[in-house]
Amino acid sequence: MNSKIFTLSKAGLLSLCVSASLAQAQDEDAVLEEVYITGYRGALLNATEAKRDSVGFSDEVFSDDMGKMPSQNLAESLSRIPGVKINREVTGEGQQISVRGLGAEFTKVVLNGNSMAVASTGDMNANNNGRQVDLNMFPTELFKSLSVNKTATAGQIEGGVSGYVDMRTARASDFGDGHSVRFSLESKYKDTTEEFSPKAVLSYSFSDEKFGVLATVVAQNNAHGIDGYETTGNVAQQTCLIAEDGNGCRDESGAGIRHGDVATADYVAANPGVAIGSVIDVNQVSGLSDQEIAGMGLPYIGRLATTSGEKDSVSALLSFEYLPNEDMSFALDIISADAKNDYVRDELMHIYRRNYIHAPVLSNIQLDDKNRIESGTFYGSAPWVGSRDYNEDLSFVSVMPSFEWHINDILKMDASLSKTDSELVRDNPYGLVFTAPGTLTINDDDVVPTVNHSALDDYSAYSVNDDEDKFRYGHTERETDTMGIHVDFELGEDAEANGFRFGFSSEEINANRETFEPSFDIALDTDGDDSVSMNEYLAANGLPDMVANMGDYIRTVDFGSNIDGWNGLTSFGATDWSAVKGAINYNSIETELLTRTVIEEKVTAYYLEANTTTEVAGRELKTNSGIRMVNTDQYVATMSGETKEDYKRILPSFSAVYDVVNNVKVRASASRSLTRANPADMFPNSEWDGSGIDKIKAGNPTLSPFESTNFDIGGEWYFSDMGYVGLTYYTKDITGFTIADTLQDNLNNLGNWGIELDNLLPTQVAQAAICNPNCMVSVETKVNTRGVSTLTGYELVWVQPLDFVLEGLGFNASANSITDESPEGAEITGISDSYNVTAYYENEGFQTRLTYYNQEGAYAFNSWGQDVTGRDRAQVDFSASYDLPVLEDYGLTLTFDAYNITNEAISSTIDNDERQTFNAYFPGATYTFGIRGSF
Repeated sequence: MNSKIFTLSKAGLLSLCVSASLAQAQDEDAVLEEVYITGYRGALLNATEAKRDSVGFSDEVFSDDMGKMPSQNLAESLSRIPGVKINREVTGEGQQISVRGLGAEFTKVVLNGNSMAVASTGDMNANNNGRQVDLNMFPTELFKSLSVNKTATAGQIEGGVSGYVDMRTARASDFGDGHSVRFSLESKYKDTTEEFSPKAVLSYSFSDEKFGVLATVVAQNNAHGIDGYETTGNVAQQTCLIAEDGNGCRDESGAGIRHGDVATADYVAANPGVAIGSVIDVNQVSGLSDQEIAGMGLPYIGRLATTSGEKDSVSALLSFEYLPNEDMSFALDIISADAKNDYVRDELMHIYRRNYIHAPVLSNIQLDDKNRIESGTFYGSAPWVGSRDYNEDLSFVSVMPSFEWHINDILKMDASLSKTDSELVRDNPYGLVFTAPGTLTINDDDVVPTVNHSALDDYSAYSVNDDEDKFRYGHTERETDTMGIHVDFELGEDAEANGFRFGFSSEEINANRETFEPSFDIALDTDGDDSVSMNEYLAANGLPDMVANMGDYIRTVDFGSNIDGWNGLTSFGATDWSAVKGAINYNSIETELLTRTVIEEKVTAYYLEANTTTEVAGRELKTNSGIRMVNTDQYVATMSGETKEDYKRILPSFSAVYDVVNNVKVRASASRSLTRANPADMFPNSEWDGSGIDKIKAGNPTLSPFESTNFDIGGEWYFSDMGYVGLTYYTKDITGFTIADTLQDNLNNLGNWGIELDNLLPTQVAQAAICNPNCMVSVETKVNTRGVSTLTGYELVWVQPLDFVLEGLGFNASANSITDESPEGAEITGISDSYNVTAYYENEGFQTRLTYYNQEGAYAFNSWGQDVTGRDRAQVDFSASYDLPVLEDYGLTLTFDAYNITNEAISSTIDNDERQTFNAYFPGATYTFGIRGSF
């Protein structure tokens, strides 16, 4: 074990939380002793030292002496830094980070100072095509430190308007001289799955004066399960009475919801004296007028969703160091990460648009003052059950050789090469069935509305419909790669204090995404149109048996056990993927390319920094000033077009720190920074936004980058080696934000936007038949705003050892308060205040921590004219470890961690109305038990 030793006076320890005058009056004759500070306290001490020595505004998180980060993954470990917000997967796991209010795509994440890209898609419900990096791809055991720079310097790679995060991998020299083996075994229990998931870590290192090698392997299994509720808006759905022929009130977009006036079997059972098929008085039964029914607020799609499955991953780090002499050093860092994710998402859509086939009878409908449904009964309702079977293989490889050379006493060179490659193959077919018609009841009485249905258990009565989707093929492949060279020089005996840094970098970043569709044998064409649809293929491959024996192709899905206070339905039927894939010969389906998007960026940069250390009024002043010149060549292409753009930017920066009095530092920074536009908004093509014909999204390849002018001022008071209090004020003036620009165009003109009208879904064909030739479609694209968005905020951090109360006791806390002033229609999403507090105790082989993290809700986006805002969320985590008093040569330690102890939901609301949930997911609590050691 490599434990850092710090020399403190006993009186100094006692003064950690008393006034400055008492601190200055401490006993100069106190006997000094060596105090070993390890574990979490050692990591905090390293972070405080790094903060104190920095010139600009930066924070670092260090692993402890055993290579363990403060939390279960990289994103969680960064949460204690003020201004850092965690973006969570729906499973509750930290996935991405946002800095100072802006989205994850505005934070530049680098690996050992070099650009990286991962082909992952974001959370389970996302299809991320942006620049954000999913940090949960990488286990914490591969890294020594994470640094967050909130203001730019000339030497940093540009791309982060809000921040710059450098993930520094571990090396053998981090763990001391000689041979060392570290290991850990863990078992994770999630109360949402009631299963245990194992994790194993094995690391070997050797280091001496000439050579070092580190090899670490992490293998883990992660079972996950999540229940939730989703809707894409709760709006007036043009609810109307459907005619006998099914066409009487179809609106042109197909977005509305239908209801009926013919008594169904379940209605008759609940209302004796009424005959099946008789016409009823809709107003009397529903309790609503025609006007109230037509404008009734219902979910665009209201669905109960549950996801379950497993993720297996193996990650490895191999690092070599070679020092041939005291002036040169070579290093090679190799990371690989492979993950296999198999899970199924099932969704019971109890309210859905375009319900031509099953139009329910409305009964006893209660509306709120906004005309939105509070409760009601729907007779003859047949929920639509969707099931998506995900099979994903994700890989990442990074190879980074580097070289350091002290050419002479005043000139030093650092050179590095980097190559990363990441690939994703995702197969995700989607199956759709109707349940048997029955009685649906809804009561919007909690975060998740209570939903019950009377006819979910008879799987033999489930059905598919020839005129509706029943099976959708889905296959996507992605690849991202980066290649870069960085050469940096330092001029001066101590260039970090007084001297110059200059250099250049050249990087290429490429991202390719392809989607595929089935390619069927033309012999299966039965309608003579020289093509084979999915319906025609299924008719010849298993569909007749599925229709005749539906019960054999449906499996039971449990629902609701993860939702606090749930008293709705507990199960429903959904596609049995093993049976269906076998029946339709899924694995023999051949494919052909459907879409391809490509983005290639070549970036060349030169920079110069000047560092000074002087005295002003007898106090030390350090400065860093610099300029970075960047040239970007960008190529964006789809199968239907390509564009090329190039632009140059000059990015100046300045930072200074001044020792006002002993242990009090004041800092100031000013800089320009940029983030390039989201590739997903730039592709020169269009695609349907949903399964209707009401809206398409079109790319804009001429989007300019986001640019920001940043100012920071703040300071810290360091009252001990570990403890300090800091306050920072910051402001960002950002230009180039993108907003949606919408225009209307005729369906028949969409070929001009790259839409193939001969490749519509069956539901789209049916809708087009209703309104043609007057079908109007909304075309939405992104444009840069001309105005300036201004972010202002305060950050507070407090690290407080409490050894004068109890040796080893302490806490650290941070808070961020932020406001946004943006042009109307260009409001920045995700702006909210946050704070967190960690109380810790560490002494004589035992340590424990309790963390409380609070994030206020923030505006997320607009859906169907309604603002969607995240709910406030607070999470409580706990961690403890105990060094076993046996086999001490092996340093055995028992560990226990608990995350999200209170099963805090991840949820959002409509129009800030707590009664109107947009989405809600309940990730449950996670408990981890383990043992680790070293020798």
